[in-house]
Amino acid sequence: MLDDLNMSDAVRLASGVLIFICAILTMISSGFIWLLVIVGAVIMQSAFTGFCPITMLFQKLNLFTDK
Repeated sequence: MLDDLNMSDAVRLASGVLIFICAILTMISSGFIWLLVIVGAVIMQSAFTGFCPITMLFQKLNLFTDK
């Protein structure tokens, strides 16, 4: 299933998982709201600048390719 993902699909999946985890952690402790804000801010800035840490991590690990 994950073998069929291209890079943009993998980045969207990873972003969704990060937001989901942050939301659950926020229910445990309200201090994690800042982690959720940081994740959202990084996702928004990557749309404008093209700098995406998740993409860089996937490329470094050779996990997904642009098909």
